[in-house]
Amino acid sequence: MADEADISRATLHRRGVSREALIAALAARAADEFRTALWPALTSPGTAAERLRAMLEAMFQTADRHLELLTGMYVAHGEMFHQPGPDALTVDIFAAPFERLLRDGVLDGSLREVPPTVTATVLFNTAGWGYVHLRASHEWPPERTREAIIDLVMNGLLP
Repeated sequence: MADEADISRATLHRRGVSREALIAALAARAADEFRTALWPALTSPGTAAERLRAMLEAMFQTADRHLELLTGMYVAHGEMFHQPGPDALTVDIFAAPFERLLRDGVLDGSLREVPPTVTATVLFNTAGWGYVHLRASHEWPPERTREAIIDLVMNGLLP
C-alpha cells in the first residue's frame, strides 16, 4: 500500500495513517481517474454506440492502472461502492455516464431501447467487475478481456 501511495511505510506510521484511510484515499483517486477517463467519450461527437465503445475502453484502461487495488477491495470486502439490496441502483459517478449514453443511443438510433437506469447498473457492474475478475483471477491479457466484454456488451445493446 505504501508503495502505491508513493510514501514510505515509516512515514505512514508516523503520520498515523490507517490501512483503511489509505485504501479510501487510493479508491478516491481511482474514482477520480475513472470520471476523468470517461469524460471524453461522454462528450465527444459520434453515435452513442461509438461513444459507449470508447467509454468501455476507457473504463478498462483505468481498471488496469488500478487492478491490484480493485482486486484487493473486491476480494476483501465484496462490492463496497454501493448500497446493497434488490432495489439498489447505482446511478452515481460509476453508472450515470452509461445511463446517459443508453438514453442518447435510443435518440440517435444506435442502441436499442432498454430500461436505462437498470441497464446502466447492470452494464457497469457486469463489464467493470467482470473485467477485473478476468484480468486478475483468470490472468487474461488486457486486449483479450476488452474485446470479449465489449463484443458481448455491444451485441446485447445494438438495435
